[in-house]
Amino acid sequence: MKAVVLRGPGDLALLDVPQPSCPPGHAVVRMTHCGICGSDVRYLRGDNPWAKQTLGEKRPNPSNIILGHEASGVVERVADDVDPKWVGKRVALVAFGTCGTCEFCRTGREQLCPNTQHLGHGAGWTDSPYCYGGMAEYVPILASWLQELPESVDNLAASVLDPLGVAVHAVRRAIRRPGFSLLVVGAGPVGALAVPVARGFGASRVTVVDLQDAALRVAIAMGADETVIGSDAELSFRALAANDGRRFDAILDTVGAPIGVYLPLLERGGTMVTLTVRDEPQTWPTQWLAGERTLTSSCNFGWEDYEWAVRMLSEGTVDPKPMITHRFPLVQAVEAFQVAENKDRSGAVKVVLEGATGLELG
Repeated sequence: MKAVVLRGPGDLALLDVPQPSCPPGHAVVRMTHCGICGSDVRYLRGDNPWAKQTLGEKRPNPSNIILGHEASGVVERVADDVDPKWVGKRVALVAFGTCGTCEFCRTGREQLCPNTQHLGHGAGWTDSPYCYGGMAEYVPILASWLQELPESVDNLAASVLDPLGVAVHAVRRAIRRPGFSLLVVGAGPVGALAVPVARGFGASRVTVVDLQDAALRVAIAMGADETVIGSDAELSFRALAANDGRRFDAILDTVGAPIGVYLPLLERGGTMVTLTVRDEPQTWPTQWLAGERTLTSSCNFGWEDYEWAVRMLSEGTVDPKPMITHRFPLVQAVEAFQVAENKDRSGAVKVVLEGATGLELG
C-alpha cells in the first residue's frame, strides 16, 4: 500500500509499504481523508511536538513514522474478536490510546498520560517496523479507538475531529462565565475552529489575530466578529479597539506568541491559555497576573472533549468546510506538505489528503 513515511528529519517520501495486519482487538480502516497538522510539519523538521507539549521534554523521533493523526475512513476488516458489524461503517480515528493505569488516567486526565500510543506521532510503536498513522491507504487501529460517524457528518468534516477536540479542550479551560469575550491568537486550524466552539459555549464576542489576510478571511467565515492583522507595537491598541476598548475575558494562544504582548490584554479574573510552549525564555512582570488573572496551558483533548466535538459537528454548531482550503490525493502528499509548509505563499489553513473515493467523500 502507499503511505507517507517520515524516514528522518527533512526526509519525507511516498512509499510502498506492507499492508497492516489485523491482530486481536484491532480493525483496519481504509483511509478516505487525513489532514496535515502543524505538528506533522514540525515532525518533518525534526521536532517532537507531542513530547514537548504533553511531557515538557525533548525526545528524538523514531524513524519510519507514517504521519497523520487527523483521519477518517471506512472499516475494511476486523479481528475475529471484534464485532463484525463494524465492517463498512464510516468512522473517525481517535488518534491516541492511553494506559488506563497511571495517575493521570485514573483521575480523568488521560490527555496527560505519558504511556500513550499515538497514530502519526511515533509514540508507542517500539515493536513495529513502522510507526503507523493516518496518511496511508490502510490504517491499523484498536477497535476501541473507532468513532462511528453520524449521518449528518461526512468523512471530510470528520477529518477535523482531532483539532476540533483540541479546540474544545482549550476553550473549556479558558471560559469562566457565560457571555465571555475571547481573543484568539493565530487563525490556523485550531484557532479557526475555536471561533465556533467558543460561540457554542456562550462567547459574546470573538476577535482573531493573525499575520495573514487569507487566514483572517477564513476566521470571519468561521464566525469571528473582528480580526486584527500584524504583530507590531500597535497591535494591542487595535485588539482592544476590536473589543470596544475592553480587555478580554479569555485569550487563546495557538501559536506560542510572546506572553508579554498579550497578557496585558487580559481582564481581571480572566484566563490566558497557550497551546504551544517554547524553549526561549520570556521576561514579564508577575504584576500582570494581579486581579486573579490565570496563565495556563492546554494540550491534546480528553474523552469528554471529543464527545463535545462530535456533537458540535453533528448538530451543525461547527462547520469546518471554510477552513479546508486545499485537498490533494494521497499520491501528491509531498506536494501537499509543501503547500502546508509555505502557507504565507499558498494561503493554506487546512490541507487534507484524500484516499479512496466513494460516497463517503465530502
